[in-house]
Amino acid sequence: MPTVTFKFNKEKLKEYGKTEDELLNPFRKALKTWDVSEIAPGVFQKDGKDALVILDFPLMYIRKNLYYLQLLDEWTLDIGGHIENCKEELINYHREHGQAFE
Repeated sequence: MPTVTFKFNKEKLKEYGKTEDELLNPFRKALKTWDVSEIAPGVFQKDGKDALVILDFPLMYIRKNLYYLQLLDEWTLDIGGHIENCKEELINYHREHGQAFE
């Protein structure tokens, strides 16, 4: 079953004055309409033909709020044991298109 995991850097959250819940709540709100399960804090799972909605909304949201990339230690997509590093992929995409990240 497809699973997306978000793990935030606690020290960077403090620097930005943010909480994990504050950053996850936009995802929770949007994914709730798709009957997505949050099986642990920051771990979202869904089965079926629309399962990849667990990646779609967070991807769109993070692309509009790129500071998330500085706060995330981990953002992965796991489909049957095949794990993709979404954070790294988005950073690489932006680098290839002229926007570098620290």
